[in-house]
Amino acid sequence: MKKLLSLFIITLFFINCTSVSTDDLTIPAPIIVSYTTNVKNIIDQSCATSGCHNATSNTAGLTLETFTQVKNAFVNRNALGRMESTTNPMPPNGNLPSTSIQTIKDWRDQGYLEN
Repeated sequence: MKKLLSLFIITLFFINCTSVSTDDLTIPAPIIVSYTTNVKNIIDQSCATSGCHNATSNTAGLTLETFTQVKNAFVNRNALGRMESTTNPMPPNGNLPSTSIQTIKDWRDQGYLEN
């Protein structure tokens, strides 16, 4: 009788432990990062400001007001390296928040999308 009861409990356990749910198999869709949607606001508030990299100031011969200018700064002028620098950071008052830096890295990794 004990064997029969044990077999019944084990069988019941296996029947109740099966799952047909695919929730744990779902991979979240990647977040697309673009200049217009994600990066422009960071640059406008932290870089393309009066006295820095706007058309009037043009500090270091670098204006960051358009997609092409910003992309060029990251591709050809090591803008990301300066943003991450601990000895000579941009902006000069200290590094951007890590979330902003990560957004820019994601933008780079996704191919510098404009829109």
